[in-house]
Amino acid sequence: MADAERRRQAALIAVHTSWAKTPDRQARVRPAIEASPVHLPYWEARIRATGLVREEDIPAAAVNARAAEMRRRAAKSAETRRRNRAAKQEAARQAAAS
Repeated sequence: MADAERRRQAALIAVHTSWAKTPDRQARVRPAIEASPVHLPYWEARIRATGLVREEDIPAAAVNARAAEMRRRAAKSAETRRRNRAAKQEAARQAAAS
């Protein structure tokens, strides 16, 4: 465990040192932002790659694709929370029965 903690501390120091030496933070994170599903150009590129949507309709389709993905993620998250809550309640019932 001590080795893991030392590695963690060394990594944190390296991260903070790296960010302290970054002159343009926006430029540093721009590639990650542009590759993110939150960013509309990500969806525009995916839709364009299918070749199914006319070029003038791609921006609107990208908004819809992003909205659909975010709703899928929200539904999955809600289901996970529901399962976790049910598992916690079941564990509590079993502990009470013991």
